[in-house]
Amino acid sequence: MKTRHLWLEAAVVFFAITSANCLRGVSLEVVPEVVQRGQEAILRCHYDLENAPLYSLKWYRGRHEFYRFSPSEDPPTKTFNISGIYVDPDNSNKSQVTLRKVDFGLSGTFSCEVTADAPTFSTASVSKNLTVVSLPGGRPVIISERERYDPGDTLRANCSLPSSKPPVHLSFTLNNMPVEATARQQRTRDEDGAQWGEISLSLQPFHYANGQLNLRCTAQIPGIYSTMSELQLGAGMREPVPERVTSENGSDLHTMTFVTILCLGMLHLLLR
Repeated sequence: MKTRHLWLEAAVVFFAITSANCLRGVSLEVVPEVVQRGQEAILRCHYDLENAPLYSLKWYRGRHEFYRFSPSEDPPTKTFNISGIYVDPDNSNKSQVTLRKVDFGLSGTFSCEVTADAPTFSTASVSKNLTVVSLPGGRPVIISERERYDPGDTLRANCSLPSSKPPVHLSFTLNNMPVEATARQQRTRDEDGAQWGEISLSLQPFHYANGQLNLRCTAQIPGIYSTMSELQLGAGMREPVPERVTSENGSDLHTMTFVTILCLGMLHLLLR
């Protein structure tokens, strides 16, 4: 009976040791989470082994392992040949992996899997998304059909900038008032072309501020990218039409002036 009791105690102790989880605070940091195509991204796996040795740190893109750090092996690092993944070995170690020349195909889920060494071999895994984008260079370019507009005229203008992935969303304001959806449209060419938006708006007096029109185009990729450009437009496109002046008896002063000049000219010829 005593021997049986000792065996039971040993089993309890063994179970407590082998089932203990020494992993704490496992998290994944992606720097930056949104990366420009062709740049590098650093994936950092944070963990606390509570003084237990590390058995391995494995990195996955989806279900495919592409990098491993195992301190007990020689060499401790191993890179797996996965298409489109370029590991920088000089900047990868027991807590991070650095990816060079990232492309659109790498957008998606990355995971790190941490395993403690014997006796527990506790394992924990955590995942996070990486987004690869191609942002347009420079600011939007605004082109207006005219430089000046009067109330009642139709303002026609477009806003364009180089291609991006994902495409930007273009919006317009006129003196800080959003341009109605019915007055604008957006188009996107193929991947190598430009993307642009157009407006066609019938101007009303309330569109003006101090006789001026401030047209703003904003390009956005929500949560990733935002930039804008402005174009100042003036009023007074039409030349003023002079009012017709008449005499008290209703005669046209323009006609009277012409007759007077004609008579003076004839008198001058007679006196020569």
